[in-house]
Amino acid sequence: MTPESLEQIEIIYNDALALPPHERPAFLDRVCGNDPNLRAEIESLLVCEQQASTCLDKPAIHFVAESLASEGAGVLVGKMLGRYQLLSLVGRGGMGDVYCAVDTHLNRLVAVKILPAYLAEDPARLRRFTEEARVIAALNHPRICVLHDVGHDDGIHYLVFEYLIGELLSDHLSGRSLPVPEALKYAIEIAEALEYAHEQGVVHHDLKPRNIMLTRTGAKLLDFGIAELRYPGEAGVTDSQTRSGTLPYMAPEQIEGQQTDLRTDIFAFGVVTCEMITGRPVFPGLAVQAHMVMPPAFDVVIRGCLARDPPERWQSMSDVLLILRRIAAGI
Repeated sequence: MTPESLEQIEIIYNDALALPPHERPAFLDRVCGNDPNLRAEIESLLVCEQQASTCLDKPAIHFVAESLASEGAGVLVGKMLGRYQLLSLVGRGGMGDVYCAVDTHLNRLVAVKILPAYLAEDPARLRRFTEEARVIAALNHPRICVLHDVGHDDGIHYLVFEYLIGELLSDHLSGRSLPVPEALKYAIEIAEALEYAHEQGVVHHDLKPRNIMLTRTGAKLLDFGIAELRYPGEAGVTDSQTRSGTLPYMAPEQIEGQQTDLRTDIFAFGVVTCEMITGRPVFPGLAVQAHMVMPPAFDVVIRGCLARDPPERWQSMSDVLLILRRIAAGI
């Protein structure tokens, strides 16, 4: 099992676990689609969770995570990659492990993202990793994590980012809603990052709370691992690449393998903003559930982001940002 598949399973599992048992089958119908293996994995974890009082002392998903984490976790600690010495493993994801490291030339901490060996052997994955470097290098904005360097050493491909100190939005939320002023502040900062990225021709494709870091200077957008750099007039990607992402935050066209564009990010932005306000994301491809009560102004913004058909959504992050700033001015 890859880190990418574990992340997908963990998100769906936790969302299903939060629902009453009678609502879970319909939820799995929506998010698992035609992937019976994914559904079977989730259902087996849910069954195991129900038996936790007799056979487990902790959630079933933890055993999967621990098994994955034990497979080579931290094996590079202490290694030198170019001028960077790896100090500790700080994160794992589908497109690479992230280490805290020290730049021995400049004597500063950095984050080094490494492409795992099993992915480096896959030409498509390696191209994706290279594309991430090209995409990030095109961006220069205070709300987007800075790429410092790209390297290849001893058969290892890696990217070097600024080291951010803060808290992931996913950890900050942890199933709870945020006060409206706080949610509005973060929504504006995230929208600023996306507006800039879109102006540079970049579509993120995987906006979610785990890819947003809250620092002392505000929110920063992370991980363009499946982003697309598109120049004016170019068509969007289709098929398997558009299915990459994280299901609860994916737009309908992304799930269905249809053409995507910046409005795909707008849909994900709506899901993330809804989660900040209500404490939980909406199901992909659906309108805002009636039980999710939020301030009317936010409701207008979110519903405009979450329209199933892209032509019915807000057509640019500039439009969304303008409305959010007007809301902020009125609070």
